[in-house]
Amino acid sequence: MIQTIALQIKNTINNCLPGEVAHLKMSSEIRMNDFIFRKEHENSKKCGVLILLFPFNNKIYSALILRAEYDGIHSGQVALPGGKYEKTDLNIIQTAIRETSEEIGVKMNDIHIIGSLTKLYIPPSDYIVYPSIGYVSAKPEFIPDSNEVKKVIEYSIETLLDDTIIKTKEFHINANISFNAPFFEIENHIVWGATAMILSEFKEILKKINFNYLR
Repeated sequence: MIQTIALQIKNTINNCLPGEVAHLKMSSEIRMNDFIFRKEHENSKKCGVLILLFPFNNKIYSALILRAEYDGIHSGQVALPGGKYEKTDLNIIQTAIRETSEEIGVKMNDIHIIGSLTKLYIPPSDYIVYPSIGYVSAKPEFIPDSNEVKKVIEYSIETLLDDTIIKTKEFHINANISFNAPFFEIENHIVWGATAMILSEFKEILKKINFNYLR
């Protein structure tokens, strides 16, 4: 089942990626200005994240993480599992696999990579995010690292095809900065910013996938 979906996703990715057009659908006004005025540079840090797919209840699910509270700009936010590239990593895809294993306890050898999505620059943290898509053949037993992850959020990927989960609210970054931005409401959690932009590209890919045989 999941291998068939994975093959469809791989073929769609290899044909054409939606790229920044999809990213912009879930961008705030302040983010759109960043697209114009703030660009990645040679000293920007690299980060690998993973959209991890797994079968559950005759559907294909994925996992997000609710970050633990810490002194940082992404504290308490919903994100994809992943993290900073290390020199010991063979490549940025291995970074995503390693970080996923460390953060939510999925065995590295169980993860099969389908392909990669469009990279995304995050000006506030000066990171270039490289998203990958992978799958495991059976639903994993998630073991979140309590130092980094407060909760693992499991959801059916078909949820992304429901346009009613896209909403808009005002976000307050600090006392001086606030702005309206779109977000996905997934399992009663707000998913916005870079994660929402990555999922927006994934959503465009899912529109081309045939889920009917799962019914």
